[in-house]
Amino acid sequence: MPPNLQRYLPLILIAFVLLFILPAILKKHTTTGLSTKAQALATVGALSLINKEEQAFKVAHGKFTSSLADLVPGHPKLATDLGAGLDVQLETSTNGQSYLVRITSNIFSLVRAHTGTTVTAKSCLVLKSGSGVDCPA
Repeated sequence: MPPNLQRYLPLILIAFVLLFILPAILKKHTTTGLSTKAQALATVGALSLINKEEQAFKVAHGKFTSSLADLVPGHPKLATDLGAGLDVQLETSTNGQSYLVRITSNIFSLVRAHTGTTVTAKSCLVLKSGSGVDCPA
């Protein structure tokens, strides 16, 4: 290495550290998306809205529906809750008189089975322990 370049090597190294390594170390990591509590509320809210809209659909059509597309126009907030990253599975019996809904978020998984206006089965599984969120009553 030429002697002139050797004199500038420490300065080049310091400039490299200041430009590339130091910003990576000092960069603050921010989280995006909903908080744990907000996502839990969205999950429970979606379950409640699906139940309410299924009951309204049955009154209007004489049977429950297995299509979320039939339920969202009745309550647009349901679309907001579903946009929070929820996985929803909705199944209706062959005669349309009962339905099962399963909603899963990264916080917990909720399952409810309904026959008419009666909840015939329910389940809750907390997926993120230590989140401070409990299953709804």
